[in-house]
Amino acid sequence: MTHEPQFKEVFKTFNPADIAFIKSLLEDNGVVYYINNENVTSVGNLMFAEPMRVMVEDSQYESVKELLAQFQGSFGTFAPRDDGVVDDEEDQVKS
Repeated sequence: MTHEPQFKEVFKTFNPADIAFIKSLLEDNGVVYYINNENVTSVGNLMFAEPMRVMVEDSQYESVKELLAQFQGSFGTFAPRDDGVVDDEEDQVKS
């Protein structure tokens, strides 16, 4: 029986540039991840209500939070939420 990895949200944003930076950072550090809503956040000039969400394996969640904290302010406008998930400020305003 194969164990299916569990994933946890570590970051969300509407900004595709943030996602590009984070994907590169995670790949360089060997993090197992996927981006939820990456291809449906915007179509043309329309913005949908759901942000892109970076999902990481549970076992890597804490180390990824620390990794992202090192770059806080280096890209986008993300900041950690009380529950540990990193949001961009634009999303925090809309929540």
